[in-house]
Amino acid sequence: MSVHSLPVELLDSIAQHLSCSSLAALAQTCSTLCPVAQRVLYCSVSASAWSQNLCVIDTLAKKPHIARSVRSFYIAIDSLAPVFFAYYRQLAKAILNMSELTSLTLLVDSSVSWVLKDASSRIHFPHLLHFTCSFSFDENVARFLDRTPSLLELEVDSIPTALTRESPPPYLAPTSIPQLEQFIGSSRTAELIVPGRPVKSIHLNGGLLEDDIPLLARSTVPVVILGAVTNLPPVPFLETLHRHVPHLVYLRVMSTKGIFMVPTAEFYEQVAGILTSFTELSAFELSGMHWGSEAKQNDGTKRVWQSAPLQIRNHPEDDLLFGSEIFLAY
Repeated sequence: MSVHSLPVELLDSIAQHLSCSSLAALAQTCSTLCPVAQRVLYCSVSASAWSQNLCVIDTLAKKPHIARSVRSFYIAIDSLAPVFFAYYRQLAKAILNMSELTSLTLLVDSSVSWVLKDASSRIHFPHLLHFTCSFSFDENVARFLDRTPSLLELEVDSIPTALTRESPPPYLAPTSIPQLEQFIGSSRTAELIVPGRPVKSIHLNGGLLEDDIPLLARSTVPVVILGAVTNLPPVPFLETLHRHVPHLVYLRVMSTKGIFMVPTAEFYEQVAGILTSFTELSAFELSGMHWGSEAKQNDGTKRVWQSAPLQIRNHPEDDLLFGSEIFLAY
């Protein structure tokens, strides 16, 4: 039987098991096997100066039929190894050609968000599920998000600058990214992204203020995962969280308030008391301290939280109360 008569699905399945060098060789054999090899070879592209493969951008910019094979694209350009402006123009073309992407990561110069622009606004990314970038949340990013209707995970504005805080935020239509479930970035951008969308996982870089918390609660589904940095005292901060996002399952808080003060036994008891009010909470970390808990003996739906995470256990019977978990502080 001739290879030309084999089903494309079978050829694709066989090609999945070949190394990159073998795929490159296969692509040069005949017109039937070339597209098979290219689909697998370019399915996942990771480019960086360290990998010495930044030239792949030129291929994706000049050959749309190859770019459409890319499902996952990652690029990292170190500030110590900058590239020419013309390179970013090619990157912009490559992004527009990769319309079948499911994952896109752009760790490049934060000032070149224009690589996301599409003057015609005709190129959409209907299958994109994950998008991470080193850009602030500006007009270019907002217009790109308008064209990603299936996006589930978004990371943007992770390192907000003074310029970001001073500039007016872009408009994002309420109908944009309607399926978003996870957001990573600044609290300023979270205020614009989270309300009105089904975001259940939020990880914030930068200080979370008390006034920001009610906006996070305007997600259309309960927020169950939250990681945040705040300069508020831990106890009032946790009380505010409980009022607005009571359904948390995982909570990680880094508080810079009184960071050099030794916690008192009363402080530990206050925190443990508040944690008990989070009836669905199963894991909690405060400034690097992992707090243990166990199901309440007479009510398995409730948990008893350890009131002294750093307590040294001198008696074996203490393990019956605190469990066998090891607690770390760093």
